[in-house]
Amino acid sequence: MVCHAITRRQFLFHPVTVLVVSILAAGIFAFFITLLFDGDLSWFLLYYFVPIGIPFVAFLFDRAEGYAWASRTSWALDIVVLIVALTRAFVRLPLISGHALFLSYCLLTARSKVTRFTAVLVLLQVAYLKIFVTHDTALIGGVIVGCLAALVYRRVTPAKRNVEMEGGL
Repeated sequence: MVCHAITRRQFLFHPVTVLVVSILAAGIFAFFITLLFDGDLSWFLLYYFVPIGIPFVAFLFDRAEGYAWASRTSWALDIVVLIVALTRAFVRLPLISGHALFLSYCLLTARSKVTRFTAVLVLLQVAYLKIFVTHDTALIGGVIVGCLAALVYRRVTPAKRNVEMEGGL
């Protein structure tokens, strides 16, 4: 039996590590929600805001892994997308869902399979909630803006960044 040692970086950015840390972070967030909130607000935060934490943390890992070759413009675009998406949680922006914006952008710009997989799962959940529960048309605007931002990201990011670098999952 041959045992291969892995580097700290390989361990840190391994798909299992990323998934476990992302789920743990969402679990901790859920724990604090149950401690701090009651009733309908607690349930809303649990079913709407906790799930997006998983692809969000995975996205942060994805970007940290590619830090060395990311351009300043791509980092600036990431920050703008994150600010708009996070602002949407506190300020009503017309026609744009922050969840849909971030998740579509994440899905189309992340290299990690874990990040893309969790983004698509949560985007499906958000779509279901917005279409069938809240009847919120901001889903469409968020997806459109997220796709446009992803297109810009692909144009300003070095080619190496867009190549799948992750091992298997």
